[in-house]
This record gives sequence, C-alpha cells and structure tokens, in this order.
Amino acid sequence: MNKFFKHIIFICFVILVCNNSFSQVNDAGLWLTLSAEKKITQKFSTQLNQCFRLNENYSELGTAFTEIGLKYKLAKRLTLAGNYRFTQKRRVDDFYGLRHRYNVDLSYKIKVKKLSIVLRERFQSTYKNIGRSDNGGIPINYFRSKITLQYNFGKKYTPFVSGEIFYELKNYIDNLRFKAGFDYEMNKFSTLNIFYMIDKEINVKNPWTNYVLGIGYNYSF
Repeated sequence: MNKFFKHIIFICFVILVCNNSFSQVNDAGLWLTLSAEKKITQKFSTQLNQCFRLNENYSELGTAFTEIGLKYKLAKRLTLAGNYRFTQKRRVDDFYGLRHRYNVDLSYKIKVKKLSIVLRERFQSTYKNIGRSDNGGIPINYFRSKITLQYNFGKKYTPFVSGEIFYELKNYIDNLRFKAGFDYEMNKFSTLNIFYMIDKEINVKNPWTNYVLGIGYNYSF
C-alpha cells in the first residue's frame, strides 16, 4: 500500500511540474463515444467501443476508431484488461491513414468511504503506415500512468477528476491529460459520461494544447 501511495504522489508531482510548459498551438475538440459491455462471468467481461473525434474547432473529423477489449478481475481491487483498436486518422493531405493499436492495462482500486482512487498503468503499441513508408510498421510504444478520483454521492451522479502521463519508450514524457466530468446512471443498463479535458503536449517544439468536450454512452448487459 505504501508503494501505491508513493506512485500516486510521484505522478501528481510530474503533472504539476510539467504543467508549467506553455503551448503555442491550441485547438478545441469534441469526442463522441458509443460503448457496449457484456459481462460473461463474475470476473470476465468484454467491451466494444466506437469513437469519433472532431478537431479544428469541431469543424472536421480528425479521428475515428473501433476498439474491442477484454477485462478480467484478478482480485478484489486488481483488474487486467487488453484492447485492440483500428483507427482512421486524418492526415495533412486530408486523406485518412490507418493505424493499429494494442494495449494492456493493469488497474488497482481502493475505496476510502465514498471516495474511490484508481491507479491505471498502460502499455500501448501503435503501428501506422504499414508498407507505405520507410518506418511503416515500426511500433510506437508508450507507458501511460493515470490516476482517477471518483466520489459516490449515493445517487445517479458520480463526479470524477483524473490526470495522465504519456511516456514514450526510449524517449521522454511528451503528453499530459487533465480531465474532470461525471457519470450519470440513466437506468440499470445505460450510463452517460460527460467530461472536459485538457490534452497537452510537452517537451517538443511548438507544442499543442487541445481543449476537449467528451460525451459517451455505455450500455452494459
């Protein structure tokens, strides 16, 4: 448990320090997500996500992806998950490039009365421009550390805040995300997720900052 809290303090410290970098390029985006989750057993479930991401101040479709994943509850507080994502991402020539992403997540959750703290570690590997460029097919690998705080009011609303660090292997931390929002339980099967996020690039020339509004719908059965 002590190591867990030390990890939390380290991630928060890095986020606060790196947030002093100022971006030179700004944009506003809208992320729309539809999800379906099927619980197969008490410990095992599968999920399908479809996401559309608008950028250039909501004027164009920058990214669309379909993602399928599996989740397994290793212990009461520990969960293992894996996902595959097929992405179409807009290029500067207005055509869409194809990308394939694989990731593995390990999440640990603790509860202090009505407050929940979730630490998620992710390894992700992305392949793009396969067979279309000299470096096509060479994976881009990241570790992503994320902390989420949720508060359960005992009603249908569950507010949350989170911070995330992107660390490119063999390189450095180059991206931060700060998010605040809430989940709304519409009924037994449906949940609405709304958030506002600052997506911030750092440690690069001419870094950008995206201000994102996100709306998601999840159906669980």
